Amino acid sequence: MLQQLVDILSLESLGEDRFRGRNMHPRGFRIYGGQVLAQAVSAAQQTVAAQRVIHSQHAYFLRPGDCAEPVTYEVERARDGGSFSSRRVVALQKERPILVCTLSFQTGDDSFDFQEPIPDVTPPEDLPSERQRALESGTLDEDFMITTGEDLDVRMVRPIDWENPQQSDGELLNWMKTTGPVADDPALHLQLLTYMSDTMVLDAGLIQHGRSWTQGELQVASLDHAIWFHAPCRADEWLLHTANLERNSGGRTLVRGRFYTRSGLHVATVMQQGLMRKR
Repeated sequence: MLQQLVDILSLESLGEDRFRGRNMHPRGFRIYGGQVLAQAVSAAQQTVAAQRVIHSQHAYFLRPGDCAEPVTYEVERARDGGSFSSRRVVALQKERPILVCTLSFQTGDDSFDFQEPIPDVTPPEDLPSERQRALESGTLDEDFMITTGEDLDVRMVRPIDWENPQQSDGELLNWMKTTGPVADDPALHLQLLTYMSDTMVLDAGLIQHGRSWTQGELQVASLDHAIWFHAPCRADEWLLHTANLERNSGGRTLVRGRFYTRSGLHVATVMQQGLMRKR
């Protein structure tokens, strides 16, 4: 449910820049990486002046997260300068780090502006949602619903049968938004965008070879993730996510993602490297 997603981004303060977060999918086989990324942003934001907005996050996934255990976030206030604030966050379970990341926050500046135009694609109203497709095909996994749950509405411009994938160019185009309205809190919307940014990324590397993460002979996992925020946006309004394969090599895949608003504003860029190899 959407309210559950919003609630897990509201962390419990443990004092001394430490926070505790609950899990979105407590019966899942591992914690979804986008949840930990978004909760790390939420933790760091609580130690920064409200007028300073996140502009980048660079993260490394160290261990799979256990859905049955809460996650503790420890924030280090690395620096507060004239216009930038830097934070380091460690996410822990059972006193062992599962993710480390650095985040940077900045006061507003509109000195220069340039972007590539939004791709011309089918509008979301003309596409089925991933939840609809999963229900119709009988493939819905109710314990681990990332793109098929009732919190996010995800619609692929070129839908893929992940149970029987066919080789195609390493590009995925997806419309995304929350399934309902969200409060007018700019920081919350960027946290929700961070949550979305871990979806449909490594899949671009897999589809280049006609493969799927559901295939048991493959090891597929996120290794590191970076996101740059260029402009504010609303996560409860349609965002076009473009994921383009950069390189597959050395048992790894590297994919670039971009998020655009419906009006064509480029609001965020993502780079993710993941493990992609035969067992």
